[in-house]
Amino acid sequence: MKKVLSLLLVAAMALMLVACGGSSSSTPAASGSTAASGSAEAPTGQTLKVMLSEEPSSGDSFTTTLNKWAEETGNSVELMVIPYDDQLTKFPLMAKNKDLPDLVSTTRLSRLYPDEFVDLGQVVDTSIFEPMALEIISQEYNSDKLSCLPLQFTITNVFYNKDAFEAAGLEVPTVDDRWTMDEVYEAAAKLMADGGVKYGMAVDFSRARYDNLMYMNGGSMVEKDGDSFKVAINSQANIDTLQTFVDKNNEGIMPKAIWAGGSTDNPGDYFKNGDVGMYFSGSWNYNAFTTDITGFEWGVMPSPVGSVSGSAILGGSGLAVPENSANKDLALSFIKWFYEEENFSYYLDLDKGLSSLTGVTYQPADEKAAADYTVLQAEVGQTTTLFSVDESSMWRNYLDNEYRDALKQAVNGDMTAEEALNDFAAALAEKSGWAQ
Repeated sequence: MKKVLSLLLVAAMALMLVACGGSSSSTPAASGSTAASGSAEAPTGQTLKVMLSEEPSSGDSFTTTLNKWAEETGNSVELMVIPYDDQLTKFPLMAKNKDLPDLVSTTRLSRLYPDEFVDLGQVVDTSIFEPMALEIISQEYNSDKLSCLPLQFTITNVFYNKDAFEAAGLEVPTVDDRWTMDEVYEAAAKLMADGGVKYGMAVDFSRARYDNLMYMNGGSMVEKDGDSFKVAINSQANIDTLQTFVDKNNEGIMPKAIWAGGSTDNPGDYFKNGDVGMYFSGSWNYNAFTTDITGFEWGVMPSPVGSVSGSAILGGSGLAVPENSANKDLALSFIKWFYEEENFSYYLDLDKGLSSLTGVTYQPADEKAAADYTVLQAEVGQTTTLFSVDESSMWRNYLDNEYRDALKQAVNGDMTAEEALNDFAAALAEKSGWAQ
């Protein structure tokens, strides 16, 4: 009897398997697996471990977007905050101990340790990105591998005092009809004469802001020399550019004390107080200016062009996925989701920043802000290949603040423009081993 019952039970189970399809795929998927039917779905029920360089503020755009993804996909997010400088020592130890985050927001780890990261060029269609944003932020200058994709970036730009322009009878240049630097200097003098400002223009005490003047005139820090580089900072074009900058400071068009080292004042404060007609700075100031400036109307004007081209300097952070992280596939799933137009637009609306995706921009509701952001976004196209070559040399690994000190000595009159750049060129050549 028992044998008959056993046989009946086996037969019944066989019939049940046939009814269910007779395959193990009918078994409920384990938590975190990808669905087998239809198009692949994102893993669910997993935790994405994300490394950031600073504690996110309340309402932070990226972490808010991470949480949106987690809610939509049924996953969770764990944040790991390690300051950039500490990342340089801690990341190699994480890799050695196989205790890596799944996703990293970084500016340099993927460049320093490229073998530790996934080639994201095989994951995302790179044609969707602004070419220069992709190149500068990924920093993959000498490799076909793309270890980092743009997350957030800022760019150099020019702010202007609308009230002063109107008083001086100046018409603002446009993206399609930019001023030359000669026209900028002429306008600066007119703003001082008729616009009610103390200084026609001001330039941040930053080599990145000064370097735009260099690139506009076809100059650069280095030039390619086969597989290496040669020092080019003391070219005649660069000497002429610095000499003009010194002359304009001496004429009082700019607050000379800023670049001569006689003051620690922030020229941004001069602009906010209404003392400056044009302020050469960067897009990172925009949101602060919307609340800090109340005494006059201001806006964003297109950056000028020099004797060769225009110039803008771009910088920012990106996203990278460690090759040996525990949940690499989950991180790659997030990457694909994040760069979809709808989701990246959601992030931009929160970030109120510039877009690394072609054709996708932040769209402020305010008419003035929308016009300003159109100009800011157009500055991306002014980023030059000269800047890209300089960045690829990583010359700052040899000397950095010494360059700004050389410029300061020229403005202060301690050395001529030619002497300052010749001395720095010799020092850089000695440190790097590059020819002059």
